[in-house]
This record gives sequence, C-alpha cells and structure tokens, in this order.
Amino acid sequence: MMVALLTQCSGAKKVFKIHDYTPFGVCYAKVTPDQVKNYQMVIVEPDFYTKEEFAALKLTGTKIIAYSTLGEVDGNRWYYPMLEKEGFLGINENWNSAFINLEKNQVRELILNKVLPEIMQKGADGLFLDTIDAVSPETERGYLKPYMVQLIREIRARYPDKIIIQNAGLFLLDQTKEVIDAFLTEDLASNYDFDKKEYNLRPAGELNERLSVLNEYAQESERPYFIIDFADTDANRKQLRSQLDTLGRPYFISNIELSELPVIPDSVSNTLRKSEK
Repeated sequence: MMVALLTQCSGAKKVFKIHDYTPFGVCYAKVTPDQVKNYQMVIVEPDFYTKEEFAALKLTGTKIIAYSTLGEVDGNRWYYPMLEKEGFLGINENWNSAFINLEKNQVRELILNKVLPEIMQKGADGLFLDTIDAVSPETERGYLKPYMVQLIREIRARYPDKIIIQNAGLFLLDQTKEVIDAFLTEDLASNYDFDKKEYNLRPAGELNERLSVLNEYAQESERPYFIIDFADTDANRKQLRSQLDTLGRPYFISNIELSELPVIPDSVSNTLRKSEK
C-alpha cells in the first residue's frame, strides 16, 4: 500500500500544474455548460447531476471536480440515514450539519464503498474534500485526526488518477500532502460573520498574517493552494480583487452559499501565468 501511495504521489507532483486550472470556480447550485466553459476547473455539487449532465459539462473542456464531505453531513444527503444509524458527534450550528464519527470502520467504509463510488460513476475529474476541519485539534473531535488521514489516503488509493483537492485541514497537511494535488483556503481576505450574517473584509495586518501561515504550509508541503473569498456587493468584490490580484495565487469570489458562477469569470476569478505557483 505504501509503495503504491508513494508512486501515486510522485505522479501527482509531475502532472498537477496549478496555472492549468485557472480561472477556477465553485458553485453548489446547478450550472450549465455555458456557465462553466470559460473556466478551466469548476467544483460542483454532484448530487444535482446525472451522468449525462456531467458529460455535457466536461465536453466544454473544463475540469469538473465533485464536492464530497468527510467530516460533516447535512440531512439532505441521500446517505444521511445510514450515517445517522452509526451515531453522530454533535451539530455544526453554522450549517446545521452533523459531525460524522470517523472512528467507526463502518462509517469510513460507507464513504469509501457507497458514497464516493456513487459520485465518481458520474464521471468527475476529481474530488474536493470538504469539512476536514471537523477533526481540528482545537475541537473536541481532534482525536479523529488519524481516521481522517487514513480516509484521505484510502481515497487516493481508490482513485489514483483523479485530482484531489483538500479544503482547509492545514493541521494534517504533513500527513496528507503526498496523496493530494492541492489544498484550498476560505475567507483569506474576507471574514464572514455567521452570527450577524455579514460580509466583512479583513484588516491588512490580519490578511498578511494569514497569508504568511498559508505560504509556510505551501512551502513545507510542496502543494499549491486555491483561495475562496466571500462578498455580496460589487464594491466588496472589487476591493477583494485588488488585494488578491497582488498574491499570484488562484482565487474565486462568491456569496457564502457558493451559489453563483458568472459566465465571464474576470470579475470573480483570476488566470495565473505559467511562472506563477
């Protein structure tokens, strides 16, 4: 198993060049081929599409990456009742989603053998692994970290040729870097307030501190990262773009629900030159 993982790792390093995947977008509302065709990569909600609809999106030449949640699950998922039988570990009040008990073999096997195959049989080019922060050491579920690492490694072993992007979870990058192609960070220059439901911009000093941490992780892991920031007005989007354009990193700006994908990406996403990482 370890030899296989290392082989896959070396392959991923040679193949994945982040500038080939920009501009990128993320949309969890159903999108059309016309919406995705001007992006190099779009992360979508797979439950909204048939296999034929996935094929139509991919005919545009855009890489279509399927969303998958590993640490939490909401009640609308078709597999929620199966995970509920195994027991949950509390609720994320921001999203009203239940924390998954990854310590149970049955839970990890359900994700690997039922949930992900249902997604991947539709023809996705890869997986976007979300809710990894559910096992952050700063939470009472920190003891689940080894099980999350095991699950991500098993996903790579199951799908050696697919793109795998890890959302957040910086605390386990040292153990997952060899089996992912890139990671993603949210709210870098923005700061959404869930209690007040307000879109805010971070002060320059706070942004620089967060950016420094991200760049350290990128350097240590030798993995590039994508950025998602949030805004609800043209003025805020313009201000975010003015900050993000200076970073030489791929970004996408949307609302907090990630339900918007403009046909023309210029106002919400950037295209990297080959010299940028």
